[in-house]
Amino acid sequence: MSENEKQKLESFPLEEYINRKRFGSKFWVKFTVFASILLLAFIFKINVLDKSIAPEELKSAVEIFDISSHWIETEKIDETDFKGILLVPEISFRVRNKGKKELKHMLMLGVFRLLNASRPMGEGYKMLFSQPLVPGKESDKIVLASPFGYKATSKKAFEKNSRSWRSSQVEIYVKSRNSGMLFIQEFYINRKIEGLAAEVKVI
Repeated sequence: MSENEKQKLESFPLEEYINRKRFGSKFWVKFTVFASILLLAFIFKINVLDKSIAPEELKSAVEIFDISSHWIETEKIDETDFKGILLVPEISFRVRNKGKKELKHMLMLGVFRLLNASRPMGEGYKMLFSQPLVPGKESDKIVLASPFGYKATSKKAFEKNSRSWRSSQVEIYVKSRNSGMLFIQEFYINRKIEGLAAEVKVI
């Protein structure tokens, strides 16, 4: 190597060359991808993890109030061997959010059963709070009804045949997207039939 070539090599800005290579296009592509992943992780944490509610928090946050229950006529029955109506138990109530987080996309289930029966009579459910119920706020009325109940020729026939009636109850459960079914509370169904002033006495 000639003396002139050595001088050119020594005068070459090597450090500047290395720095340019170090922060070239590949570096910025990797940096952008990494930054995007961090940003998505942050957004996921803020919008999902920080707003999710643990099962114990959900159970303690749900307060049921303004409760009413009775039996309602749901359909007319016109069969070959029977003509009449179907009466089923129904409960209505409102929910107050006692927790510190909003309630959103929650399933509420009512399991209706005759008193001391091992198998449920039927289940009613509602999907709630597509718009979040924020802490301290109260929901509109929620109605749950069993799909099954008693058959009779008329509402009045229930009064005349009260001996065939049994007391009933409903168990209320809730579920969010990150919890299983959580038992909240149990209520007896009033012995009233919608549209009749008097309460039917069950013997």
